[in-house]
Amino acid sequence: MLGSRDFHKIIENGLIKASKELTLEYDPDGIHVSEITRCSRLSYFERVDPFEDESSNALQNILKGSVKKLLNGKTREYKVDDLRIYASIDLMVSKDMVVNLIPVSKLPEYPHPNDLLYANACLFIFESQGVFIVYFTPDGKFVEFSVSESKRMFEQVVRRARILHLLLKEKKTPVVEPSELCFSCKYYQRCFGQQKEPEHLLDILGIGKKK
Repeated sequence: MLGSRDFHKIIENGLIKASKELTLEYDPDGIHVSEITRCSRLSYFERVDPFEDESSNALQNILKGSVKKLLNGKTREYKVDDLRIYASIDLMVSKDMVVNLIPVSKLPEYPHPNDLLYANACLFIFESQGVFIVYFTPDGKFVEFSVSESKRMFEQVVRRARILHLLLKEKKTPVVEPSELCFSCKYYQRCFGQQKEPEHLLDILGIGKKK
């Protein structure tokens, strides 16, 4: 009998469990490119003191992880001295062309800077001749962007990976990297305290109301 069980909670717990099985496993001596193409502070908290997954995050992880698994996505290692840097791609079309798929609610006119940084790193780590970012919507529409090689951008990735790796070893929290993504971040209060209104962050971003 079904009884009085909380099926919403049962389903939520099931989604979270499935999400954890698809979640990236962290290497203590390595950094994944996804960790440093987003806020380093967020990546630090995810390793050192993470919040319990929520069902909304779990669904996103399941979608991304399932796509990668279905398309036989690959992960490759790039060594810099004693540091290992990892990158993952969703689809290898040929030996010299890889594709990263990103679900969105609305197709963008231009690729997001973080996605460009990640795709450029894949060019070097996979020694590929071409990388494409493909944004797709739930109704099947998609747009692709070709990424040109930039050694300077990859050097930035390596530098940020070194810094995050050092801070993790020394148990030092990275500095705040304020952006509009902070508003939806689950660690918002760890960075900006108990602010009830967003004006404090808007001032930091330099887009607050002029007095």
